[in-house]
Amino acid sequence: MPSWTPGSYQIREYATHVESVTASTSGQPLPIRKTAKNRWLIDAPGTASVQVTYKVWAGTLSVQENWVESDFALLIPAGLFLYSEKSFSLPQHMEIALPNEWDGVAVALPGPDSQGRYIAKNFDELVDSPILAGDITRRSMNADGIDFALVNYGETNLWDGDQAMNDLAKIVSTQLEFWGVRPFDREYLFLNILMSGGGGLEHDHSTVMMTSPGAMRSREDYVKWMALAAHEFFHAWNVRRMRPAALAEYNYEEEVYTRQLWIAEGLTSYYDNLLLFRAAVITVAELFDLLALEIQQYEAQPGRYATSAEHASFDSWIKQYRKTPNTVNSYSNYYRQGALIGFVIDSAIRQATRNRKSLDDAMRRMYELYGPQGESHGSYPPRALRDIVTEIAGEETGSLLESMTTEIIDPDVDAALEWYGLRLVRDSDRQAALQSGVPVPVDLGVTWQTDTPLLLIENVFLGGAGADAGLIPGDELLAIGGYRVTRDNLDSVLNTLRQGNGVNLTLARHQRLIERSITVQAAKSAKYLITIQDKVSNAQERRLERWLGRPLLIKQ
Repeated sequence: MPSWTPGSYQIREYATHVESVTASTSGQPLPIRKTAKNRWLIDAPGTASVQVTYKVWAGTLSVQENWVESDFALLIPAGLFLYSEKSFSLPQHMEIALPNEWDGVAVALPGPDSQGRYIAKNFDELVDSPILAGDITRRSMNADGIDFALVNYGETNLWDGDQAMNDLAKIVSTQLEFWGVRPFDREYLFLNILMSGGGGLEHDHSTVMMTSPGAMRSREDYVKWMALAAHEFFHAWNVRRMRPAALAEYNYEEEVYTRQLWIAEGLTSYYDNLLLFRAAVITVAELFDLLALEIQQYEAQPGRYATSAEHASFDSWIKQYRKTPNTVNSYSNYYRQGALIGFVIDSAIRQATRNRKSLDDAMRRMYELYGPQGESHGSYPPRALRDIVTEIAGEETGSLLESMTTEIIDPDVDAALEWYGLRLVRDSDRQAALQSGVPVPVDLGVTWQTDTPLLLIENVFLGGAGADAGLIPGDELLAIGGYRVTRDNLDSVLNTLRQGNGVNLTLARHQRLIERSITVQAAKSAKYLITIQDKVSNAQERRLERWLGRPLLIKQ
């Protein structure tokens, strides 16, 4: 049984959910015993065929796990199917038996054939083919010669499926134009589960996505869903058919380390929002807000001072999906960091080539050299992108990319924005407070656990007031300055304090009451803004429009 699934770099120990494994041949039982956490050995000398029967617990609803309930199932093959080393590379035949009341199944595999079988060419393709079955709705469309379908579970009148389909068509067409290569030999499926939660997972001919059933009632939530769809579809090229050399062949039993996830995920995160604007499904203001949020969330994490983009990629297996209270201080998210590297190196390429070339050209060149038709048949060596950037934009630009990925430095987003005639406002909260005559917001330099009514500290940010005062994760805040605080009145109590005020905190730590003196600091801004400069040159306007891919009307 695999221990992880491609696209989600965490050991998930799928064998934990396997039960009641038996083996037989021609109806006669065979001896079977477990030899490792995810391996079984069958004693079957001289046997022509073996039948293995087992159960899998399907009780976790996520894009990486199996879930079955009364009217639908989401099945993730890595956590569902056993394999044999002898048959791993052979065709895999799958039959799906549905309850009578279920009305559909969606899986991106050829079939069903006359015998009701779906056929994968090998185990890799089987793992790459998630299954959504049950009470589903399906809309199909052709965009620029590519057949694709939006398959929803949980669709109600809160979700406008036709509008979502039309927006997907624009996203699909824009990405096909971006890459200039159509790698699909069958219909592409957006498997969309409208329940709680979120996230997505990419596959060659499909993606699994999750969002709220009411996401379309909120413009912000709907934009997030479109960005998720754009992100996962971009992966059909960048990851599924062009990926780091270390991931050229999947070892499903143990970690496979690479330092290039900032390319695989980070650059995809850069393009998902940008291509939404080029597809004309979001406004330029929404694009700027998304980029500003990316920068704000990156700069809010002290872990960026501890981890390079390559190091963050390498440590994905133990840090990206296994967060601890100290992760914010020790780790940088390579999705976010890679997205900002993408933005900065894109502007650097444009500057070095007088706006004749861009990161778009570098990505297409990557696919030409390292996609399925390239000499390496779908994988690239560690320095591939750096070498291509150097080829396109010169040694200085290539060296800039290398330093941003191997060293612990912040991508210079301010300089990149300035080149386009844009500026980043980091203290919008402070400015809004000053303009309205209210005090500048302050905080304690901590975050709170959200699954309890108690004020339990979840994270303490290095360099913040709480860290300086000796607060630690798990402390319960009881009082500020001798006055009782709860979730209901915490904000109002903090609003009575000013930056630089000293105050005593009463805390409970391991059932002991303790006092700590703290000097409150100005709160980190919760919202960055990207605005157009007051005076934009004609050159900056041309640069901006070339980057965005659509004309803008800029009033001087």
